[in-house]
Amino acid sequence: MRIELKNVSFSYNSVKAVDKVSLEIDSGKTLCLVGPNGSGKTTLLKLVASLIRPKEGVIYLDGKDLKTFDINEIAKMLSYSDPHLPRTLPARVIDFILTSRYPFHKAFQYFESKDDLELVDFLSRELKISHLLDRRLDQLSSGELQRVVIAAALAKKPKVLLLDEPSAFLDIRYRFEVMDIVKKYVAKYGATSIVALHDINIASLYCDTVALLNKGKIVACGPPSDVFSSKVVEEVYGVKVEIIQVGSYYVAFPLPNYRDRQHT
Repeated sequence: MRIELKNVSFSYNSVKAVDKVSLEIDSGKTLCLVGPNGSGKTTLLKLVASLIRPKEGVIYLDGKDLKTFDINEIAKMLSYSDPHLPRTLPARVIDFILTSRYPFHKAFQYFESKDDLELVDFLSRELKISHLLDRRLDQLSSGELQRVVIAAALAKKPKVLLLDEPSAFLDIRYRFEVMDIVKKYVAKYGATSIVALHDINIASLYCDTVALLNKGKIVACGPPSDVFSSKVVEEVYGVKVEIIQVGSYYVAFPLPNYRDRQHT
């Protein structure tokens, strides 16, 4: 499903969080939103997820204005994962994941289907959370909860997958495993994925296109090789770095003189 944003803006009261953003993402591709805290990454995801509406501009899904889709259509097509899900929800992991299947249930269907259960079983094995299915959400660590949230997002088999910091709270092993699963899903189903990340190293490895945001605006957009330069990173993050390319992987190292200044 092709996604297009045209001059999209959004403000929280008088504070502009997204400022005239235009983007295009083709089916089967992954776009990464990167940038410092407060740059507009989460707000952009929520706009595409139709959780909030643009103050200006238009969002299109396959050429159709997002506002013209009804709630049920959106619930079936899009999945949005929030890494800050309250851990106090009194629900078991398996029941939480199964809620993602509700939009596909028929009228008066009160129980999950065999297909629903098989899908949860598959995802739980892929994300290594099978041993957590009978536990409550408030019994999970932050990393465990994050993998459960991603499983719930994938359980819809969405055409559009929106992930907010999917590597948050995860150790280095699970960061790569989760992004591997996302990449395989996008390739297998021809889905479109938008992922908000802080880690530019992971973004360079898994994303087809990177949009670097700062103060609600796009500073640079394109392949990781075009976006991740020492000059651009320094301008946006205020940190002098050296960008080293290893194959298709880009690693940012803070320069010693920057660290020295921080301690003087």
